[in-house]
Amino acid sequence: MKPDYSRISIALTEPEVQGNVGAVARVMKNTNFSNLILVGQSFLDDDAYARAKEASTFLDGCKYYESVSNLRKDFDIIVGTSSVTSRNLKDYRRIPVKPDYFWSNYYDPSMTTCILLGREGDGLRNHELELCDFFITIPGSEIYPIYNLSHAAAIIMYEGMKLESVDFPGKERASGEEMGILVDRIIEISQKVNFPVHKIPSTRVMLRRLFSRAALSGSEYHRIMGILRKIDLASVDINHQSNIDLAKTELIDEIRRNIKDK
Repeated sequence: MKPDYSRISIALTEPEVQGNVGAVARVMKNTNFSNLILVGQSFLDDDAYARAKEASTFLDGCKYYESVSNLRKDFDIIVGTSSVTSRNLKDYRRIPVKPDYFWSNYYDPSMTTCILLGREGDGLRNHELELCDFFITIPGSEIYPIYNLSHAAAIIMYEGMKLESVDFPGKERASGEEMGILVDRIIEISQKVNFPVHKIPSTRVMLRRLFSRAALSGSEYHRIMGILRKIDLASVDINHQSNIDLAKTELIDEIRRNIKDK
């Protein structure tokens, strides 16, 4: 089964070298991808077109986004990329999977997917990675593990093209919007029970990545939302009862003070 290339986009974040943009477009044509996005800049010069060669039409049709955050509303799945990773399990932003593992295990042709490549100089920033559902990295030499932007894009797209021999399960997944609603709901309830405020940003990223890996179905999403609703209602009842008990205690203390004063 072939991947649905019409629902996959390759996004370049503030590309510094025009030749790299053209080279990425050329690789896209080699690997059947066709949707190119530029984030943070909209300038294309002759060098980009020269490097693109027969793929110059991809440059003509590329879309522009002001920032990475603007991508979120248009894609169910955003896949961040970088050579900088972390072995610290608490740093959910930079715990990676390899490109082939992502395509084989997490890609779903029914979902709109954006492969987001970072800047040539410093890649994707932490706040941009926090918006991503997955984070992939390409293994490289310990001496020099950093790939050129177009080379990294070529490897990722080639691994995606190899999916033509993979048989996808027919599971109806929850949409990216539904996943966002689910995460927001959990955070909302956690705030009602005095969850530490400083832990909310990392928890939000962790939950988004967790649910993305789980590939929740639509029915699973609605089931979890139903459970959360019952938890929320129960917490309201508990808080209400706690307020009643507190009011009773304060009233008894007040009566005792009045009796003592007399």
